[in-house]
Amino acid sequence: MTYSDPIPFSAELENIEPQKEADTILDLDDKFDEILETTYENSGHAIRSVHAKSHGIAKGTLTVEGGLSPELAQGLFAHAGQHDAYIRMSTNAGDILHDNIHLPRGFALKVCDVKGTRLPDAAGDTQDFIFVNAPAFAAPNAQAFAKNLGLLAKTTDRVEWLKKIAADMFKLGNDVRQKVGLDPAPALASMGGLPQSEPLALDYFSATPFRYGRYVAKFQLRPAAEWMKALAGETVEIGDDRDGLRHHVREQFMRNDAEWDFCVQLLRDVDRQPVEDSSVEWPQDVSPFEKVATLRIPKQDSWDEQLVRKVNETMRFSVWTGVMDHLPMGNTNRARQETYRHSARFRSEKNGCPMHEPS
Repeated sequence: MTYSDPIPFSAELENIEPQKEADTILDLDDKFDEILETTYENSGHAIRSVHAKSHGIAKGTLTVEGGLSPELAQGLFAHAGQHDAYIRMSTNAGDILHDNIHLPRGFALKVCDVKGTRLPDAAGDTQDFIFVNAPAFAAPNAQAFAKNLGLLAKTTDRVEWLKKIAADMFKLGNDVRQKVGLDPAPALASMGGLPQSEPLALDYFSATPFRYGRYVAKFQLRPAAEWMKALAGETVEIGDDRDGLRHHVREQFMRNDAEWDFCVQLLRDVDRQPVEDSSVEWPQDVSPFEKVATLRIPKQDSWDEQLVRKVNETMRFSVWTGVMDHLPMGNTNRARQETYRHSARFRSEKNGCPMHEPS
């Protein structure tokens, strides 16, 4: 199949509204503070404002393919080679909940030894990629996300069994939609309307767009190891195990080498692939995901206490940690710059531990 040529990167692809966006960032910081301060007050320890609970932390490598076409050989992926990498698998709540509460999944990737001009205030030489198990964001922009976050802030650390009931209801709503031929509703999914899917069989997506060297792209991680692909459609039985996902992921990583294809979806049609509306899934009949690298995690303990402490307590993952060739784009991404920094600063100050980029 023939596709249109990728559209060159240009600042004109974005529609920046400085005052409106500044006001939204202040609103987001206030709501994140409500989450951060509530969880800190109850536990005496500062945790992330979103994706607070991790299920698996591991080290591996990202190997960039050789012989990529010129349009794919961009930024970090311009040269074949191997990079050390860290991963952190999580769920999206800002408090530490029982794993029987259905929540969307996250996958953070930190790639080491990445050359290039750094993004503003990006320390070290790493490149972060943050993924969720949905091809589009639950809100079209940061303003809409702030409204959703207000509800999450008000319910942080509230009665857990009520959250379980709510998540089950949201899941039922999406189940009904699927039975009548409709896609799952992103708003319901973001509040828990998803099944307890096998985390190592899921596709993970950046959901928002980024500069890709001379072009613009979204990113995807898709399972590549045969044992992972064989788990497609499977669910995890949590039962009464509060950390059931962690124990399940740990068992899988202890038994198997894990592998994902790192893929990019180039911007080829500004109308059907909007940059500013992060709730729109970019259609693959306009631009397919194409493999540019392989993420490999060798068999290991994904809950090694020393590594867990290092990643959870001394590292931050942010789409704004990286190089200019992968500049975050769109309203949602622009808001993430200050809000991610704000959350990390809170954790660092309260826990007395500065954030570090691995060398």
